[in-house]
Amino acid sequence: MRLPSRRNRNTYGIAKEQHRASGPLLAAALCLGAMLLPASAQALTTLEATKVADLIAALQPSLGPFAYDEEIARDWYERDAEDRAMIQAAGFTAESWEVAVGETFRGLIALVPQSEVDALRAKLDSSMDGFTQLSEVEKAEVRQEYETEFLRMQGLRAEGADFVDIVRPVAPRLNAIIQSMEE
Repeated sequence: MRLPSRRNRNTYGIAKEQHRASGPLLAAALCLGAMLLPASAQALTTLEATKVADLIAALQPSLGPFAYDEEIARDWYERDAEDRAMIQAAGFTAESWEVAVGETFRGLIALVPQSEVDALRAKLDSSMDGFTQLSEVEKAEVRQEYETEFLRMQGLRAEGADFVDIVRPVAPRLNAIIQSMEE
Protein backbone atom coordinates (compact mmCIF):
# COMPACT_ATOMS: atom_id res chain seq x y z
CA MET A 1 0.00 0.00 0.00
CA ARG A 2 1.35 3.42 -0.91
CA LEU A 3 1.59 5.88 1.97
CA PRO A 4 -0.11 9.25 1.53
CA SER A 5 2.04 12.33 1.23
CA ARG A 6 3.04 14.12 4.46
CA ARG A 7 0.39 16.74 4.13
CA ASN A 8 -2.34 14.08 3.73
CA ARG A 9 -1.22 11.74 6.51
CA ASN A 10 -3.57 13.25 9.07
CA THR A 11 -6.49 12.88 6.69
CA TYR A 12 -5.69 9.21 6.12
CA GLY A 13 -4.62 8.38 9.68
CA ILE A 14 -7.97 6.93 10.73
CA ALA A 15 -8.42 4.90 7.53
CA LYS A 16 -4.87 3.62 7.85
CA GLU A 17 -5.52 2.38 11.40
CA GLN A 18 -8.75 0.69 10.28
CA HIS A 19 -6.87 -0.99 7.44
CA ARG A 20 -4.17 -2.20 9.82
CA ALA A 21 -6.78 -3.62 12.21
CA SER A 22 -8.75 -5.33 9.44
CA GLY A 23 -5.67 -6.91 7.81
CA PRO A 24 -5.65 -10.13 9.89
CA LEU A 25 -9.41 -10.47 9.49
CA LEU A 26 -9.15 -10.04 5.74
CA ALA A 27 -6.34 -12.59 5.56
CA ALA A 28 -8.38 -15.11 7.56
CA ALA A 29 -11.39 -14.56 5.30
CA LEU A 30 -9.28 -15.09 2.17
CA CYS A 31 -7.80 -18.30 3.59
CA LEU A 32 -11.26 -19.60 4.49
CA GLY A 33 -12.55 -18.69 1.05
CA ALA A 34 -9.64 -20.47 -0.60
CA MET A 35 -10.34 -23.59 1.45
CA LEU A 36 -14.00 -23.59 0.41
CA LEU A 37 -13.30 -23.22 -3.30
CA PRO A 38 -12.97 -26.47 -5.23
CA ALA A 39 -9.28 -27.20 -5.57
CA SER A 40 -8.05 -27.73 -9.11
CA ALA A 41 -5.82 -30.50 -7.77
CA GLN A 42 -8.96 -32.42 -6.89
CA ALA A 43 -10.57 -31.92 -10.29
CA LEU A 44 -9.50 -35.33 -11.62
CA THR A 45 -11.42 -38.38 -10.49
CA THR A 46 -10.42 -42.03 -10.73
CA LEU A 47 -13.34 -42.51 -13.12
CA GLU A 48 -11.94 -39.81 -15.42
CA ALA A 49 -8.44 -41.30 -15.24
CA THR A 50 -9.96 -44.68 -16.12
CA LYS A 51 -11.81 -43.13 -19.06
CA VAL A 52 -8.55 -41.54 -20.25
CA ALA A 53 -6.86 -44.97 -20.19
CA ASP A 54 -9.82 -46.62 -21.93
CA LEU A 55 -9.91 -43.97 -24.65
CA ILE A 56 -6.17 -44.04 -25.29
CA ALA A 57 -6.28 -47.83 -25.58
CA ALA A 58 -9.28 -47.68 -27.92
CA LEU A 59 -8.00 -44.84 -30.09
CA GLN A 60 -4.31 -45.62 -30.48
CA PRO A 61 -4.86 -48.18 -33.27
CA SER A 62 -6.45 -45.49 -35.44
CA LEU A 63 -4.68 -42.36 -34.11
CA GLY A 64 -1.23 -43.81 -33.48
CA PRO A 65 0.93 -43.97 -30.35
CA PHE A 66 0.06 -41.51 -27.63
CA ALA A 67 2.75 -39.49 -25.88
CA TYR A 68 1.71 -37.05 -23.19
CA ASP A 69 1.73 -33.56 -24.54
CA GLU A 70 -1.00 -30.91 -24.50
CA GLU A 71 -0.81 -30.54 -28.27
CA ILE A 72 -1.15 -34.28 -28.80
CA ALA A 73 -4.16 -34.42 -26.45
CA ARG A 74 -5.75 -31.56 -28.39
CA ASP A 75 -4.93 -33.23 -31.72
CA TRP A 76 -6.44 -36.53 -30.58
CA TYR A 77 -9.62 -34.76 -29.50
CA GLU A 78 -9.96 -32.97 -32.85
CA ARG A 79 -9.19 -36.06 -34.92
CA ASP A 80 -11.56 -38.21 -32.87
CA ALA A 81 -14.31 -35.56 -33.15
CA GLU A 82 -14.06 -35.80 -36.95
CA ASP A 83 -14.31 -39.59 -36.83
CA ARG A 84 -16.11 -41.50 -34.07
CA ALA A 85 -16.34 -38.82 -31.33
CA MET A 86 -15.55 -41.37 -28.63
CA ILE A 87 -13.98 -38.75 -26.39
CA GLN A 88 -17.11 -36.60 -26.53
CA ALA A 89 -19.30 -39.66 -25.97
CA ALA A 90 -17.29 -40.35 -22.80
CA GLY A 91 -18.37 -36.93 -21.53
CA PHE A 92 -15.31 -34.83 -22.27
CA THR A 93 -15.18 -31.43 -23.91
CA ALA A 94 -11.96 -30.37 -25.61
CA GLU A 95 -10.92 -28.49 -22.47
CA SER A 96 -11.91 -31.17 -19.96
CA TRP A 97 -10.13 -33.82 -22.08
CA GLU A 98 -6.90 -31.82 -22.06
CA VAL A 99 -7.15 -31.29 -18.30
CA ALA A 100 -7.98 -34.95 -17.58
CA VAL A 101 -5.17 -36.25 -19.80
CA GLY A 102 -2.70 -33.77 -18.31
CA GLU A 103 -3.61 -34.54 -14.71
CA THR A 104 -3.65 -38.29 -15.37
CA PHE A 105 -0.21 -38.32 -16.94
CA ARG A 106 1.29 -35.94 -14.38
CA GLY A 107 -0.03 -38.29 -11.68
CA LEU A 108 1.46 -41.26 -13.53
CA ILE A 109 4.83 -39.51 -13.81
CA ALA A 110 4.70 -38.69 -10.09
CA LEU A 111 4.18 -42.39 -9.34
CA VAL A 112 7.52 -43.33 -10.90
CA PRO A 113 9.83 -44.25 -8.02
CA GLN A 114 12.65 -41.79 -7.39
CA SER A 115 15.17 -44.60 -7.90
CA GLU A 116 13.95 -44.99 -11.50
CA VAL A 117 14.19 -41.24 -12.06
CA ASP A 118 17.73 -41.26 -10.70
CA ALA A 119 18.64 -44.22 -12.94
CA LEU A 120 17.23 -42.40 -15.97
CA ARG A 121 19.25 -39.34 -15.10
CA ALA A 122 22.42 -41.40 -14.75
CA LYS A 123 21.73 -43.09 -18.09
CA LEU A 124 21.23 -39.72 -19.79
CA ASP A 125 24.40 -38.34 -18.25
CA SER A 126 26.47 -41.37 -19.24
CA SER A 127 25.07 -41.41 -22.77
CA MET A 128 26.93 -38.18 -23.43
CA ASP A 129 30.14 -40.24 -23.61
CA GLY A 130 28.73 -42.03 -26.66
CA PHE A 131 28.47 -38.86 -28.71
CA THR A 132 32.05 -38.95 -29.93
CA GLN A 133 31.11 -37.53 -33.33
CA LEU A 134 29.84 -34.29 -31.72
CA SER A 135 31.96 -31.26 -31.02
CA GLU A 136 32.17 -29.91 -27.48
CA VAL A 137 29.75 -27.13 -28.43
CA GLU A 138 27.27 -29.66 -29.82
CA LYS A 139 27.65 -31.83 -26.72
CA ALA A 140 26.93 -28.79 -24.56
CA GLU A 141 23.77 -28.13 -26.58
CA VAL A 142 22.62 -31.74 -26.21
CA ARG A 143 23.46 -31.66 -22.51
CA GLN A 144 21.36 -28.48 -22.16
CA GLU A 145 18.44 -30.12 -23.99
CA TYR A 146 18.66 -33.14 -21.66
CA GLU A 147 18.75 -30.84 -18.65
CA THR A 148 15.74 -28.87 -19.90
CA GLU A 149 13.72 -32.04 -20.47
CA PHE A 150 14.77 -33.50 -17.14
CA LEU A 151 13.73 -30.33 -15.33
CA ARG A 152 10.43 -30.37 -17.23
CA MET A 153 9.86 -33.95 -16.09
CA GLN A 154 10.69 -33.00 -12.51
CA GLY A 155 8.14 -30.18 -12.77
CA LEU A 156 5.51 -32.59 -14.07
CA ARG A 157 6.30 -34.97 -11.20
CA ALA A 158 5.83 -32.18 -8.68
CA GLU A 159 2.53 -31.11 -10.26
CA GLY A 160 1.40 -34.73 -10.37
CA ALA A 161 1.86 -35.29 -6.65
CA ASP A 162 -1.72 -34.07 -6.15
CA PHE A 163 -3.04 -36.81 -8.45
CA VAL A 164 -1.10 -39.92 -7.38
CA ASP A 165 -3.87 -41.39 -5.23
CA ILE A 166 -6.40 -40.83 -7.99
CA VAL A 167 -4.20 -42.30 -10.74
CA ARG A 168 -2.70 -45.19 -8.72
CA PRO A 169 -5.59 -47.64 -9.44
CA VAL A 170 -5.26 -47.14 -13.21
CA ALA A 171 -1.44 -46.80 -13.31
CA PRO A 172 -0.72 -50.48 -14.15
CA ARG A 173 -3.09 -50.27 -17.11
CA LEU A 174 -1.62 -46.97 -18.32
CA ASN A 175 1.89 -48.39 -18.02
CA ALA A 176 0.83 -51.46 -20.02
CA ILE A 177 -0.63 -49.19 -22.72
CA ILE A 178 2.60 -47.19 -22.84
CA GLN A 179 4.68 -50.39 -23.01
CA SER A 180 2.58 -51.72 -25.87
CA MET A 181 3.11 -48.52 -27.81
CA GLU A 182 6.89 -48.83 -27.42
CA GLU A 183 6.98 -52.37 -28.83
